[in-house]
Amino acid sequence: MPKETEHIGTVLARAQLKLKKAEKSSDNPYFSSRYAGLDEVIEATRTALNEEGIAVVHVTDFTPERTELREDGTKAHYPRQDFVTCKLIYGEQVLASTMPLRCAKDDMQSIGSAITYARRYTLQSLVCCQTDEPDDDGNSAVGEEKMSAKTNKRSNYKKPAAKSQGESVDKQADELFIKP
Repeated sequence: MPKETEHIGTVLARAQLKLKKAEKSSDNPYFSSRYAGLDEVIEATRTALNEEGIAVVHVTDFTPERTELREDGTKAHYPRQDFVTCKLIYGEQVLASTMPLRCAKDDMQSIGSAITYARRYTLQSLVCCQTDEPDDDGNSAVGEEKMSAKTNKRSNYKKPAAKSQGESVDKQADELFIKP
């Protein structure tokens, strides 16, 4: 039974001290890599959270497609948006994280895959669960071509002035900001 005076943040901090690292045991055949799947994240977090009285609930919901009339007389169309919300519940207190679903196709397999992905990432981020996955700063999500184009167009990047080693300074700067 939760103590009336304890804040969910305090209880979560205590649970985080007991969290395990989520093991990378799922295969990603598209990138020839391994990652911590939803089962591993739940396994790494559930016991520590439950021992502190925190329940984890995932809710799938949507906002329906709609068209609204603006004040200027034009119409604004809003497509249906599906999303997953992860809730940490401690007594009457709730912490929540919501993620929209992006599906490759409009079929149940794609929706199920997107739900699993969203459940994994909302839970991981809400409880600060570690994995062995490298943090690539979102580069793989954007794609190699787009990242290369972005780094080549940086307006705030100026190459350092060459001192005595001219070309080597330029080469080192290029290696820092542009992936080969």
